[in-house]
Amino acid sequence: MDGYLVGKITNTHGIRGEVRVTDLSDFARFTPGSDVFVIKDGKRIDLTIVQARPHKNQRIVLFEGYGNINDVLFMKGMDLYATGRRDDELEDDDYRYEDLVGKKAVTTDGEALGTVTGLLEVPQGHILEIVTPEGKALVPFVKAFVGEITDETVTIHPIEGLL
Repeated sequence: MDGYLVGKITNTHGIRGEVRVTDLSDFARFTPGSDVFVIKDGKRIDLTIVQARPHKNQRIVLFEGYGNINDVLFMKGMDLYATGRRDDELEDDDYRYEDLVGKKAVTTDGEALGTVTGLLEVPQGHILEIVTPEGKALVPFVKAFVGEITDETVTIHPIEGLL
């Protein structure tokens, strides 16, 4: 697949073919003219955004050629992908959501902590969600707590009470 996850279509909105999308991107992906796609039964369906607006904690998106609720019902629950991979948009210390989830979390001493299962957005920034043998740990995604990130691991600088 030549793309990366930017959102999840959670439901339809109204009868004019609009869908509700949970935005999983830190970039402005949902602008008129942007190309995205969904995968249905293993086949890629290309979509062009005609209109997008914020609504509560989501976006209401209308795709070109899909002007009726019956046209978009099949999209409910589907992941939404942007085409290509635009790593040039990332700064040296920026990471994509899907590049962090699934990595092993280890301490600076190399001790295994668990697996990164999510990245939560809060007003102060982002928090790594790590599943450990004892349960879940939430670690602020800042340099004071998160060290080197490799292809396999995320290094955590543990302090008392953090884990």
